[in-house]
Amino acid sequence: MVKTVLPQDLTSLIHEYERELNTKDFSAHTKRAYISRNKKFLSYLYEMEGISTLQDDERDWSGVINSYREFLKKEHQASLNSVNNSLTAIEDLFNHVGIDMGRVEREAWPKSMPRSLTQHEQEMFLNAVYRTKSSKDKAIVLLILNTGIKIGECAALDISDIYISAHAGRITVKDGRIIPLNTVARRALIQWLIDRHKKFGDNCDRALFVNPQGKRISTVGIDLIVRKIGHKAHLNLSAQVLRDTCLSNLVKNGNDLLLVAQIGGHRTIETTRRYTVGRSYDAHEAMEALGHST
Repeated sequence: MVKTVLPQDLTSLIHEYERELNTKDFSAHTKRAYISRNKKFLSYLYEMEGISTLQDDERDWSGVINSYREFLKKEHQASLNSVNNSLTAIEDLFNHVGIDMGRVEREAWPKSMPRSLTQHEQEMFLNAVYRTKSSKDKAIVLLILNTGIKIGECAALDISDIYISAHAGRITVKDGRIIPLNTVARRALIQWLIDRHKKFGDNCDRALFVNPQGKRISTVGIDLIVRKIGHKAHLNLSAQVLRDTCLSNLVKNGNDLLLVAQIGGHRTIETTRRYTVGRSYDAHEAMEALGHST
């Protein structure tokens, strides 16, 4: 945009706004950015919209600002972050003037698709898991891979959150979700519980997974375990990838989206829809089938 000389009303406005901005507890960088963005906005109003004052109670300001948003994206190829920063600065200017700019939505970042392991990568990973000597490490990665719990939920599990019988099992995560344990997860947990008792007895934290000192393992500790085993399989992994792989497998096995959303703890079905669609309504069958797919 060619530099435009603003009319008196808009020039006075930007000077008044700058004086007020200097009284706020903003960094010098933020203040400069707000002034620069609002000068560009006011120049747009005058040059493109023919607006020489903001004192117009009848004007649809949300429409004007949305037009400016499109102008930034199309004419200046502004990034989503840049557009949102401009909208925040304009909102502050309108608050200064005392004008309701109406409803102006921020630009939404597109949700990335879940990254899940391919069937071949899962086989590589499981080969590395079963070569791992530590029963704790095996139990952690197989639990995440076969329940889809988050890394924080895994670290927060207590012994009392687990129930295992001869042919069934379940975990209860801290938000109250109950997730069935398939055969793979049950066997891994049973072996860890045996080894845990041999090493620590009753003299350790109530946490299901503990560090070498017998204290609750941290999410960092779990992340290191996942990445270590992933490295052995020549894979760059995280606990989130294992969670996404679990939920993707559930969907691929033909399970209903509402069931997968319940297991994954998703707040909206749209989150689950990223894993595509499926059909099945029995949680125990769904989780048991997951063990066969991995």
